[in-house]
Amino acid sequence: MEARNFEDEFEQAVAEWRSRYRLAEDDAVLLLVELFRLHQRHWDEIRRRELPSFEQFRSDIAKLSEAAKTFQKDSAALLEALRSQPRRGARPRVSLSVATLATILALLAGFLIGKALP
Repeated sequence: MEARNFEDEFEQAVAEWRSRYRLAEDDAVLLLVELFRLHQRHWDEIRRRELPSFEQFRSDIAKLSEAAKTFQKDSAALLEALRSQPRRGARPRVSLSVATLATILALLAGFLIGKALP
């Protein structure tokens, strides 16, 4: 990919602007345009130095993606290992149907005992 030369395009635009408004070479407005160009070059250079290149950004994303895949694989293996371990200290649980039946029988027994003992 060839980089466009915006400097030449800008020079041409300024030349057309000068001829349209008949500005002299030493006009104060042209000095302001030159000051703006200096300012723009300064900040463009700062951005160029501080921002990472696209290739560096792309390689960082690839590394991050690989790390995420490794983390996901390792965490899945850990979860599988934890699931295969027997539970320690876990008490056997009573199902809901058994608990309901025991409650009904206890209430019936209590009612019958209350009837038998006047």
